[in-house]
Amino acid sequence: MRNLLIIATVLISFTNSVNAQNTTDTQITSTQAENHNSPQAQYDSLLAYYFAAARTNDTDVIEQFVEAGIPINSYNIKGYTALMIATYHGNKNTVNTLLHLGANACLEDNRGNTALMAAIFRGEFSIAKTLVSLDCDNAHQNNAGQTAEQFAHTFGQQHVIELLAATNDKSQP
Repeated sequence: MRNLLIIATVLISFTNSVNAQNTTDTQITSTQAENHNSPQAQYDSLLAYYFAAARTNDTDVIEQFVEAGIPINSYNIKGYTALMIATYHGNKNTVNTLLHLGANACLEDNRGNTALMAAIFRGEFSIAKTLVSLDCDNAHQNNAGQTAEQFAHTFGQQHVIELLAATNDKSQP
């Protein structure tokens, strides 16, 4: 019941407002303003809250959205999943919640980077350790041709390099 009340409140707030999205990324056209009450616009607005919950470490809201049917591996307009966003912001609780709920840690953003690469970039060793333990290809290359190990070397993350080496040693027959 609480889930329905939260989602209904969000939907009502969006039908009463012109547009609550951040306009720094794109300008709102008159067509977009006219269609702000369309089901797609309302869904997009709900997704914005889902990604905000990942950014702000609000695991309760994440769980409610997933229980209500929001696809856990949805991408935002910039090509990031909630797991990537939570990782980038160092929100270990949200990362663990998303993984527990079935988020795919192997997905790539628009540049071919994974959540592990976000953890490396931000120096989030404990999150990187969690992500390395999952069944993703650590030899995956982003669009620049870098693997997670090369990414760790670029950003001076020696602990991650050692972790990846240890993981690779365990997977060798």
